[in-house]
Amino acid sequence: MSVELVKQYFQKMDLRNSVPCGGDVKIPAVVGFVFPEGLKEMIEKGENLFILDVREECEAEKMPFKAEGVEVKVIPIRELMDRLNEIPKDRPVITVCNFAIRATMAKMALDLAGFDNVKVLKGGVEQWNQLNA
Repeated sequence: MSVELVKQYFQKMDLRNSVPCGGDVKIPAVVGFVFPEGLKEMIEKGENLFILDVREECEAEKMPFKAEGVEVKVIPIRELMDRLNEIPKDRPVITVCNFAIRATMAKMALDLAGFDNVKVLKGGVEQWNQLNA
């Protein structure tokens, strides 16, 4: 991966018009987050989502991502770049993990790999499962 590619990627996240800088753009929209309530609405609308859980298998087994009617696939972040062919490019992809740290890293990697439809679940699986208990 070239430095120029990373530079171009970060330039897309221009936060000068964000709320903390006095503008009206909310940072989650720029960075590509979706809040649990927003994801729930997307699922209820029947959007053809692909949930990419980037936690380890043992974490996903102990606390699975609970959602009916959506495809959920566990690909640990350490395997992500070797398994890109398992992730659809023609559907919205929502990356999830426990707290959104690994999911954010996964989104960045997918963006750089040419995916343009990736968002991160803000708050992670635990917050999602609490909302949907």
